[in-house]
Amino acid sequence: MKIFNIKYLKTMAGRSLLLLGACLMLTMACEDETEAISDNLRVILVKANGENAVSGSTAIEPNEAEIQLIFSHPVVQSDFESALSITGDPEKTITYDETGSFVTINFPLLDYNADYTISIPQGDYSQEGNPMEDDFNFDFTTREFVAPVISFSTDADFLEEGQEAVINVTLNKDIPIESSFELELGGNSEVDSDYTVDPVTFTFAPGETSKSFTVSTINDGIAEGEETLVIGATALQNLQLNTNFEISIFDKLPSLELKGVTAIRWTGETDGNSGKSIHLRATEDIADLSEYALGVANNGGGTDGIEYTFPAISVNAGDDILITREAAALESYYGTECFARFELVIEEGLPTQNGDDAIELFQDSVVVETYGDANVDGTGQDWEYSGSWAYKLGSEWITGGVDCTVGSTTTADASCTYPLCDSPVALKGVMALLWDGSGTNGGKAVHLVVNRDVPDLSIYGVGVTNNGGGTDGIEVTLPAEPASEGDHILIAREPATIGSYFGDCINRYALVIQSDAMNQNGDDGVELYENDVVIETYGDANVDGTGEAWEYSGAWSYKVGGVWQYNTLDCAATATSNANSDCPYAFCQ
Repeated sequence: MKIFNIKYLKTMAGRSLLLLGACLMLTMACEDETEAISDNLRVILVKANGENAVSGSTAIEPNEAEIQLIFSHPVVQSDFESALSITGDPEKTITYDETGSFVTINFPLLDYNADYTISIPQGDYSQEGNPMEDDFNFDFTTREFVAPVISFSTDADFLEEGQEAVINVTLNKDIPIESSFELELGGNSEVDSDYTVDPVTFTFAPGETSKSFTVSTINDGIAEGEETLVIGATALQNLQLNTNFEISIFDKLPSLELKGVTAIRWTGETDGNSGKSIHLRATEDIADLSEYALGVANNGGGTDGIEYTFPAISVNAGDDILITREAAALESYYGTECFARFELVIEEGLPTQNGDDAIELFQDSVVVETYGDANVDGTGQDWEYSGSWAYKLGSEWITGGVDCTVGSTTTADASCTYPLCDSPVALKGVMALLWDGSGTNGGKAVHLVVNRDVPDLSIYGVGVTNNGGGTDGIEVTLPAEPASEGDHILIAREPATIGSYFGDCINRYALVIQSDAMNQNGDDGVELYENDVVIETYGDANVDGTGEAWEYSGAWSYKVGGVWQYNTLDCAATATSNANSDCPYAFCQ
C-alpha cells in the first residue's frame, strides 16, 4: 500500500491558512511503498515584498525590501542567523513569527539594479533536530533606478521689471536616497542685469519632493521689450528634467506717460512761447507725482537731464496733466471745453522746445520714455512738430504736420485739431477702390478713428451724399458697444473682399462693419454724425465730386493730422492686392 507521512506544524489561534497551505502540504511518496519522504528542515516557500517568488526573480523594489522564508520546521534563531549570508552584507533586520517557521528579512535600502543571493548552507538549524540536508540559495535582482522628474511652476503668467515670483520645484515621486541639481539659466535676459535668482542649488533629502526659489526682476529703466528667462537644470544627481520652464519679463511701465508735445503757432501768438506745452496722462493712481520729472533735449545735443520735477501731489488714473508756458493763451486757443479736459494744469517755464527737440520723461531719475531722439535734431524728421503738435493716440504717436497750426486762430479752425480737442470719433479715410478682382463694390469703405474712449458707439453714424444731391442722413449706425482710444473702425460694403486686398492690414482694425450703405463711387461726400448731428464731412454734400480735388474714384483719400491726402484716380486698377498697388492705402504702409 501507499505510505503517507503527514507532519503538522504548531498553529496559533487566528493565524491564516498560509502556514497550512505551505507547510501542511500533503506529500505523496514515490511508487516505491518502502521509500518515505524526508522530514528534514527545508524552505518550502519564498515571498519577496509580499508576493510569491522563485530564485532568479528580478525588478525587486529595493526600498524597504522584504524577503520572507517559510520553513518546514521552526528554526533556532541564533544558529540560523549565524549560518545566513547575503551578498554584500547589506543592512538588515530579521524577525520571526510565533511558530519560528516564518523568517522575515527586512532591508531598509538595497542597491538599485544589483544582484543578491541569500545563502544558507546545509546544517542543523531546526528546533526539532531535523537538519537541513541541502544548501539553500535564493537569487534576486533589484529594479533599475528611475530618477524622479523635476518640474517647475509658478502662479505668475509673466513678470514686469521690479516684480518677483516664487517658482515651485516639484519631483513627481519620492526616492529613498538624496538627490540634487543646480539651476541652469538661459533665454535672452541676463542674470544680475535683468534678474536675480535665490537659491540656485537644491538638495532633496530622502522622501522630499518639493522646494522653491525666487526670481526677482530688476527695473533697469531701459526699454528692452519682452525678454525671456529659460530655467533648466544641470549637475543632476539622481534626478532628470524633461522640459525647461520659460517665463517672460516685460519692461516696467511707468504710471505716467507722455501724451502730447506742442510747439503750436497761431495768428495773434507773437512771442513764440504760448503754444509750447507737454501733455501727460496718469495710467494708474499716483500717490506722489514728485517721483517723475521732465527734460527737453534741445537740437539733438543729447539729454539735458532733469529740468523740471513735478510737485509732491497725488493724481488719479486717467488724469490729463498739462505743463505749459502760458496757460491762459493756450486755453484761449484750445477753447474752454477742451482745456477743461486737463485735470491738472501747471504753468512752468520748462517747455522750451521748438518742435525739433526731444522730450524725456524721468522716473526716479531714470529716463522711462522719450518722444523723438535726444541725440538727433528733429528738423526734417518724421517726429518733427514745429508749428504743430505730436500726440500719442492709443500706443501710436501721430503728428499734425509741420506748421499745420500756422494761420489758425483756434484749434477748431486749424487744419490739424489737437486730438484731445477733436471729436471722440473722426473720419480717417474714404475709399472707392477698384482693382483686378474687386468687382464693382469690393473696394467701397469708410475708415474711422477713435480719438478718445467711447462707452457707446451707437451715438455715431455715417451717411453717403450721392452725386452732390445733398445729405441723405444717417445710413449706417455704429453698434452699441464701447471703443478705446486709438481703435480704427472700417465700414465696408464687402469686408471679405477688401480684407483679402488689404492682407494682414485688415487685422489692424478693431472693428469691421458690413453695410450696403457704402455705395460711394468716388464723387460722393461722406458725413459723420454724432447724436444725429453732422460733425464732419469729407468732400461737399452739395457738390458732385467729379473733377474736384477731393474726388477718389478708383482710389482713396486719407487724413494725416487734419490734412486729407488724395491719390491719382483709378490708381489701383492694375493691382491684385494692396501690396502690389501703385497707391497702397496709407494706413497699411
